[in-house]
Amino acid sequence: MLIGTSEYTHLRSLPAVENNLKALSSLLQQPDLWGLPAEHCTVVHNPTSVAAMMDPLWEAREEAKDTLIVYFAGHGLIHSVESDLYLTLVDSHKDRMYSAVAYDAVRNELRASRARRKIVILDCCYSGLALGLMGAEDVTERVANSARVTGTYLMTATAENKTALGGLDTYTAFTGELIHLLDKGIPEQPEFLELDSIFQHAREALRDKGLPIPQKRESNFAAHIALVQNRAHKIQKKLTVKEFYGPIEGINPETNFNSRRALHDAGVHRPLQSGICGTAERGGAESIVVSGGYKDDEDYGDVIIYTGHGGRDPNTGVQVKDQSADDSGNAALIKSIMTGLPVRVIRGAGGDKRFSPSTGYRYDGLYAVTDYWTKRGTDGPTILQFRLEQIEDDFPRRVTAPHMSRKLPPGRREKVAPGVYADRLLATELKQVYDHACQVCGVVLEIPGGLRIAATVHIRGIEQPHLGPDHKANMLCLCPNHRDLFKYGAIIIEDDFSVISRTDGESIGKLTLKHEIDRDHIRYHREHHTLGHRRLRDELS
Repeated sequence: MLIGTSEYTHLRSLPAVENNLKALSSLLQQPDLWGLPAEHCTVVHNPTSVAAMMDPLWEAREEAKDTLIVYFAGHGLIHSVESDLYLTLVDSHKDRMYSAVAYDAVRNELRASRARRKIVILDCCYSGLALGLMGAEDVTERVANSARVTGTYLMTATAENKTALGGLDTYTAFTGELIHLLDKGIPEQPEFLELDSIFQHAREALRDKGLPIPQKRESNFAAHIALVQNRAHKIQKKLTVKEFYGPIEGINPETNFNSRRALHDAGVHRPLQSGICGTAERGGAESIVVSGGYKDDEDYGDVIIYTGHGGRDPNTGVQVKDQSADDSGNAALIKSIMTGLPVRVIRGAGGDKRFSPSTGYRYDGLYAVTDYWTKRGTDGPTILQFRLEQIEDDFPRRVTAPHMSRKLPPGRREKVAPGVYADRLLATELKQVYDHACQVCGVVLEIPGGLRIAATVHIRGIEQPHLGPDHKANMLCLCPNHRDLFKYGAIIIEDDFSVISRTDGESIGKLTLKHEIDRDHIRYHREHHTLGHRRLRDELS
């Protein structure tokens, strides 16, 4: 059931709505998408009365047994007293709510339908007056709540016509994204596209363009309804997709792209929605997009503090759940630390203005994932964060003022991160204190010629954002194995200097102490470094 009002007597006309109806009707009837019979696809264009809109809806809800889709595009009005949503007719007037159709009447028909699955798409375009009536409250949220129906997947949009939103002139903004996704398909998605996948990709595309962000409500697992076949999946089956790391031939740093689709087509970043491409199984993350999606991201140009994936409310973007290292994207970034494979970094217009493009996306070269930790995020729940450092090449990058851990004479500086230097002499002195023996296991590694091998590690990193001191009280002397286990949070140290394995929670002994260690640093490590991904813990162990 496709309903749209494009011509109005008292409200501004929306010519793009007519295009919406024609395109959706055509797409839904195409055999390689759905193949919906024409007699089951009712289009009501420019209804002039309540009966003209509601009678066809009544017939549709009586006939539908499996799936009922109700789509409306046009002006939406909010009652100034009752705060209810009204769908407009040709002669609707903003001051005469009786001249429009109360959404409550539509909702009652949906409730009476025997269809097992109900899908509602409201692409309502509000006038300035409608926005003013709502005051400071969120119009989209209010409309979504008022339109909710049990057992239904509901999408709502607050878009203006396309000319008003980003210069689009064929379809309304929200429906235009839906049409594009149905027509072209979504790469990296299954053969059949689920409702939620379509909505989320449309939502991210609108967010990237700076357009109003749509809302959704769903119940009874309606999000997983397979709506249409995925045309991009058929193309993928014909092509050999080769996952690889590093630069893309012919794509130089500072190359601009106008959309996620353009990034995908160039092979720079394949997913249209996810910010992380790649898996731990394949060796780590291949590419990431930094576009201001997470409040806790920090961009310093040659260093990026990147917030992991997961835990956000899909409507508000607020972090509502703890992030997990078991998330495939987060696990991929952790694996990148181990493998050392480079990650392509793409910056979007929504990121830090000092380093991001003004519009669209820009490929900014290769970075290495060097560290990760956990922390309490701005919104409250725990998040994972990753430090990425630009790999030095012949591409200059604007950077912030370098952070020097301490003033050092020439020859004693060891670069541990961009703009961050450690005193080599401190590491040498600490190794001598322990005679190159690991403080955890006591093992001394010796190679032919009598040379001994040991590693030192800062308990609290001296680089951004940790900013620990370059001092022996913040350092350990470890064998390479326990250095990595400590670095990735697979082992931690208690205040009594017991060494605890994160794999089974058991103590593996006491830390050998021949120098003073500041307990505040080991507390910081315990709080911010934990490896929650069991398979990766097993690999390290």
